Amino acid sequence: MFYIANVSPRSTGKTTNSAWMGHALHERGRRVIGYDADDSRQFSRWQAAGAYPFVVQQAATAAFHMNVPQMVPAGFEDGVGVVDVGHLEDHQAVGASVLRLADLAIVNLPPSMNDVERMEELPLREFIENVAPLRLDSKAPVTWVLLCKAPNGVSEIKQVREYLEDEGYNVFTTVIPAVVKYMRTHEGSEILAKGSVFDELVTEMEERALLP
Repeated sequence: MFYIANVSPRSTGKTTNSAWMGHALHERGRRVIGYDADDSRQFSRWQAAGAYPFVVQQAATAAFHMNVPQMVPAGFEDGVGVVDVGHLEDHQAVGASVLRLADLAIVNLPPSMNDVERMEELPLREFIENVAPLRLDSKAPVTWVLLCKAPNGVSEIKQVREYLEDEGYNVFTTVIPAVVKYMRTHEGSEILAKGSVFDELVTEMEERALLP
């Protein structure tokens, strides 16, 4: 199983991104399991009400890295696990456990300097690097920033991207816009990822060899 951890310092639409990402991966023919590593249990509620084509398992535990591999069904060893992680400012133990297992960490970040400051106050880079000695390969997970909830025509997007890249972060070209299509995702929402920006995101992930 290849694990993608959707993380952020605070609430940034990670559940929406996890749901759409999971659907986009499934529609590409990949076996997907969602993991709800947030005490709010929003991701698993959405799956239960929305008839998702993949299951979402509740896994908001500081023992995520030990428990989850034992829960993978037969035949899903080559699948993708999409993990919705509770915001790291208040759920550090769970977040650290998820990152001990994650193959790819995606930092979900609105393109504002205020959100960048929150990321640095955590501090996020050190948080991710500190799990390296606890991982099997002793390396921090591959980490990319996904700019999301982005208003149209905001010049700050370019400013934030350039700042992050200057600081050494990998930043996806794909940007998730703040549009009704995504912002109104909720329990019972029907999701079709084909042709969406999340479909573009999966294409970018594949082109960058970030997926197995």
